[in-house]
Amino acid sequence: MREDDIERLVRLRRISSEVITRVPGDEVEPRPNPGERVVFGAHFDRGLGLPASHFFRRFLDFFGLQPHHLPANACVLLSCYVAFMEGYAGLWPDIDFGSRLFFIKAQPMDGRLRACGAASIYSRPGTPFPKIPTVDSVKKWHMSFFYVRNENPAFDRLNLPEYNPAPPVSRINWGHNARTTDPDAEVNLLWDFLGACVSGSRMSAEDLLCTYAERRVLPLQMRVHKIGHMSGRFDPTRTSKVELTRAQVARRVNNVTKANMPENWDWGLVPHSRASPPELLFDRQGIEDGDLAQRIWTPDHADPADQAGDQAGDDELPEVPDEGGQGAARRPREQRGGGGGGRRRPPRGRSLRCPCAWAACRLATAPKGKKRVDLAPRRRRRAAIKFTQGGGSRPAPRVVSPLPRQRREADTPAFGACAHAAHRRRAACG
Repeated sequence: MREDDIERLVRLRRISSEVITRVPGDEVEPRPNPGERVVFGAHFDRGLGLPASHFFRRFLDFFGLQPHHLPANACVLLSCYVAFMEGYAGLWPDIDFGSRLFFIKAQPMDGRLRACGAASIYSRPGTPFPKIPTVDSVKKWHMSFFYVRNENPAFDRLNLPEYNPAPPVSRINWGHNARTTDPDAEVNLLWDFLGACVSGSRMSAEDLLCTYAERRVLPLQMRVHKIGHMSGRFDPTRTSKVELTRAQVARRVNNVTKANMPENWDWGLVPHSRASPPELLFDRQGIEDGDLAQRIWTPDHADPADQAGDQAGDDELPEVPDEGGQGAARRPREQRGGGGGGRRRPPRGRSLRCPCAWAACRLATAPKGKKRVDLAPRRRRRAAIKFTQGGGSRPAPRVVSPLPRQRREADTPAFGACAHAAHRRRAACG
């Protein structure tokens, strides 16, 4: 991450203006100062915002997790779950029904949990929840980290647990499933409601993704009201007042998933709004919202930036194809600097980051059938991590490929062959 990348997140209200940010230096593994938390740019492009939502904080605390334990795709699944609960069911999301739909699977490495990306989220078999077309892997998402802390310690604008670099070895509540035989239990009522929404191919995964992409809201950010109660383009929960076209929404969804949505997409099932609020189907709706007709809503957002023009506060940067990286945050090569005349990167497949994620080592992949050896990395530049194709990452290390040396050795005859050749020359000369 670079300073301008973080400034963009603040400008788009993905990070509160009362949060102090810091770009990492040369460290490969996070080393936060006292009071700082570690966050990831890849998470902010997939639904997270600061301060984090009450649901996201409860999710971390209930399962004993840290933000770095969750891969980038986990934020997409949690965001879609929040979009369904708030935009269609009219409820704040909870852990119990989420445990009916998803489960946490440990991601070990050499028999131990990884320090980074230790807990992936998957849909349970047989669930009616639409299958979210997440990308297979968000490359090097763990290298998009930076540091945040509260400007005023008396007011928490992060809502994140204190940083702990250790993996979640205790796996607290990872087997939790709120399944019950009571037909009147909320989890069963929600199960039936979800089945009715997806029946006849009405509500799809694309509808859930477009719910928060089109309304420009971060499902995992603390907000004053639900997605299903949003008023319009000036709603205070939006990250920008600029409305997106259908083609722009499709590109944003396609940048972080494998949805492959067409530019002329249409809703299967339209989410609710303040003009068309969710139907009162669950007891908890009345407890949470009261009488919507008598409710005093938070005023629509207006600040000096909004008076600067229709494009004020927007993040419409040039969009290019992205392989599961940072979406619209990725800029064309000519704007990223470096040009095409610098050092050539190592051949694809010859070098890679160690799968232990944050270990400060590099491995070289030898040709097939050869032993893999450790090679020294090149000196890393002091430039901060920036968004690149496939996720935020540091510049790739310069690894000396073993192939040229092997070719020289193959072209040089063995000592015995040289001796026989000399003997033949002496015999020919008589």
